[in-house]
Amino acid sequence: MYNTSGPLGDPNAYRAIFFEETQDHLDSVESILLRLLPDQPCHDDLNAIFRAVHSIKGSAAMLGCGDMAALAHLQESLLDLLRKDERPLDGGDVKAMLKAGDSLRAQALCHRGVADGPHDSTHAQALLRQQLERPRSDAKGAAAGPVVRRFAVSLAPLEQAIADAELEMMLAGLTEMGTVTGTAIDNTPGGSVTFRVELEGTAADLQSVLLLLVAPELIRIDKIDGDAAADSGRQSVAAAVQEVLLVADSGDEFFVDPEEFRRKRQILEQEPADAGLQAHDTGYIRVATDKIDLLVNLVGELVITEAMLARSGQPADGASGVRLVESGLADLSRHTRNLQEAVLAIRMLPISNAFSRFPRLAHELSDRLGKRVELKFAGEGTELDRGLIEKISDPLTHLVRNAIDHGLETPEVRQAAGKPPVGTLRLQARQRGGNIVIEVADDGRGLDRQRLLAQAARNGIAIAPDAPDAQVWQLIFEPGLSTAEQVTDLSGRGVGMDVVRRNIKALGGMIELSSSEGKGTTVTVSVPLTLAIIEAMIVAVGDATYVLPLATVVESLSVQPGDIHALPGQGNTLKVRDAYLPVLQLAQLFPPRNPSPQPGAIGVIVEADGTHAALIVDEVVGQQQVVVKSLEANFRRVPGLSGATVMGDGSVALILDVNHIVRMS
Repeated sequence: MYNTSGPLGDPNAYRAIFFEETQDHLDSVESILLRLLPDQPCHDDLNAIFRAVHSIKGSAAMLGCGDMAALAHLQESLLDLLRKDERPLDGGDVKAMLKAGDSLRAQALCHRGVADGPHDSTHAQALLRQQLERPRSDAKGAAAGPVVRRFAVSLAPLEQAIADAELEMMLAGLTEMGTVTGTAIDNTPGGSVTFRVELEGTAADLQSVLLLLVAPELIRIDKIDGDAAADSGRQSVAAAVQEVLLVADSGDEFFVDPEEFRRKRQILEQEPADAGLQAHDTGYIRVATDKIDLLVNLVGELVITEAMLARSGQPADGASGVRLVESGLADLSRHTRNLQEAVLAIRMLPISNAFSRFPRLAHELSDRLGKRVELKFAGEGTELDRGLIEKISDPLTHLVRNAIDHGLETPEVRQAAGKPPVGTLRLQARQRGGNIVIEVADDGRGLDRQRLLAQAARNGIAIAPDAPDAQVWQLIFEPGLSTAEQVTDLSGRGVGMDVVRRNIKALGGMIELSSSEGKGTTVTVSVPLTLAIIEAMIVAVGDATYVLPLATVVESLSVQPGDIHALPGQGNTLKVRDAYLPVLQLAQLFPPRNPSPQPGAIGVIVEADGTHAALIVDEVVGQQQVVVKSLEANFRRVPGLSGATVMGDGSVALILDVNHIVRMS
């Protein structure tokens, strides 16, 4: 065992980084596996998977996670024979490696102390061994088992002595590849390093390791025919490594990735020993969510303080003091805005973080249901608040599962209907005003109007038989209503869509559905861009103050009593240029305790989902940033309101839910 207390530090300090990197590697591997085509694999993809699994194995072994290293080693062995074309890739290989990835995730959670008890990876190991035992194309008689190759290697003449630690690392790399025999080391300028190696890899694999140390023109690799087992000078690679250790006095370093090892060596040569790795600038950091949340709250309080300072009144020392305060307020406002934008940017993540789970889900469900699905993404770079991504992932997962289970047909049914056998499921995200809009659309069978109406009748839900489609589709969100022909372990019990709608509404969002029988269904989800701080217009009705998200405001204009007209079947309307907009009196929606003697002087034109309405208020107070506080968490949910905020004078103002208000119009 090597001493790990040297300048590179205690390997336990790297455990947190290892777990984060393992998660990244596993995500990458899963993404590549899901796009691999059996019998036509891309060798670059197979090599990329191999490198990721190899990295996990090496780091896991170094940090004492033996169960992870063992499982990764099995997966690495399977990948090794696939990338060398020793047999073609098939669906069983993909399934086994996906299962291995799941087990590696679970094992990592156990080592982090998140999961209770050790994870049993027996099933994953059995699947990998089953695939490893399949006959290989270049084995004699198509027998199972490894295809072993033997090579004689010579590195000569050396231009200069190889660093002892790097030579040690090379032989350690060969430890994982096979068995070394007849090692002869003359590690001096003009000297040589020769040995024989027996491994399952090819000469190209062997050369890729050797190139880390010497120039290609110094490498000679000769294939040895016949049985090398009779060599009397055979020794294990572990013994070869020990031989190097006897020569080198650098046993305080542990094995790492070659490039990482070289980089760290350069740092240690340039910096004092006690500086360690602090000189390395990675260009990014990982931030704990609780620290970000605390910072967001502090910025919110700073915004409130700015508003209070702005209302603190004029100073007593004349005009110069007024100008000083005004200048200070301007600076405070600018700095506050910059700090706010910087902090919120930390929390903003691309929605691809939520979309990334769906290729695996689609792959497994389509295989399980006998369907073929092509998953397409658009706008996955659209960013929204990290907290929203976490909360919206489960509702989106349910929508994707529903689309594959209920919406898309089997290949035979699709072909009989004149459709391509492969169904399409599209997830698209885009920003619209202060909201993120996500569409989940399939080209499947669509909703059956008559079945929905029949289910509603059986459940005692009153709806007219000739109700418009938009109203009928809303039945799908009723608790206990399901259109599934039979109950399965995936769906059909009448729970799900009502929970999805409730969860989306809890985020201050909304969900809509459109469908065309035989052509498909589209579910549209709209949620706020962020739940922290918003730009807002402050309006007043009587003695009450309300907040309108600025992203929903189109314009404001003066309204005279004669400007509002009643149209048959449409109620009160306000003509704005060539359009008649529905009118909503905010004083009627939320009657103030002390009404204004001259109400309704200002019309604020608001927009939601392409629909405009005129909201009549007494006064437009101004525009400012407000900190959004949950109304439901501190009081209760109120229709037409999405939250509350604390104003500069300490009073509470209610934030209007413009989407709900426009729908009311």
